[in-house]
Amino acid sequence: MNFYEKPLSELTDEQWEQICLKCGKCCMLKYSDNGVIHFSNRICKYFDLKKGICSCYNKRFELTDSECKKVNLQLLEENLELLPPSCAYRRLYEGKGLPPYHPLLTGNPQSVILAKQTVKALPVHLDGTQEKAVIALLRTAKQQNWSDDRLMQNARKVFEKYDLQWLETYPYPPKKPAT
Repeated sequence: MNFYEKPLSELTDEQWEQICLKCGKCCMLKYSDNGVIHFSNRICKYFDLKKGICSCYNKRFELTDSECKKVNLQLLEENLELLPPSCAYRRLYEGKGLPPYHPLLTGNPQSVILAKQTVKALPVHLDGTQEKAVIALLRTAKQQNWSDDRLMQNARKVFEKYDLQWLETYPYPPKKPAT
């Protein structure tokens, strides 16, 4: 049995890291709207688009201005929507197995890039201004308990102002795996 066929709760830290596709999609700015999660064309300012990885991966949780969330079993159980359906962690959690282009299956560390399943294949942009505007909007909405309609009206204004686009959308909530 390969380690990635074990339950996620049994993986070592090293094995857990090997599951990651290093696609960067979890670093994309996301927004929830009436049962749909939208992944935008904006990516975290710490993401290195040339290398296709986080520029401060080992320190990402220490940064005061980072919205980065640790991908662990708790996140999968409580906020699965933060990860796209192509995410290897999400796929394993849902019982779907690794995607066929995963380097653990292909033996090729470039297979995710060749399959065009990374943010490098998407028209994403690094720009903290847009990200800060959306985060501020979401915080205000939460603090003031805005209705979904009011939030969407304001979100559309922010997205128009900063030329934000939805690149991928997924229904939410995702189906929980059968236990």
